[in-house]
Amino acid sequence: MEVFTAASLAALVWKFISVIKMITGRDLMGVVTQALTWAAGVIAVMLAAQADVSASLAVFGDQVLGSLDGWSQVLAGIALASSASVAYDYKKAVDNTDSASEPKLGGGMGGS
Repeated sequence: MEVFTAASLAALVWKFISVIKMITGRDLMGVVTQALTWAAGVIAVMLAAQADVSASLAVFGDQVLGSLDGWSQVLAGIALASSASVAYDYKKAVDNTDSASEPKLGGGMGGS
């Protein structure tokens, strides 16, 4: 099963545009949150590429995670994190009771 598809790259574009909107709207915490998400995605993919249990995952066509070069791992990590961000945004949109709320980055309550 291929892990990364055109949909994950579309999510990357979507979140990149969201960050541009956050910058122009001066939403610093939103920008920081997305940057941390992307960094975590890159770290997760780089670690997974080195682990025997996940290095053989198929990504981007016939490529396996363990054979990707550094920049491809960065792209895969950012795309993975963007897909997770889109899924989180969807959860927030559907959860109108706020039953899945989390503390905001930097303190306070509410989903962010």
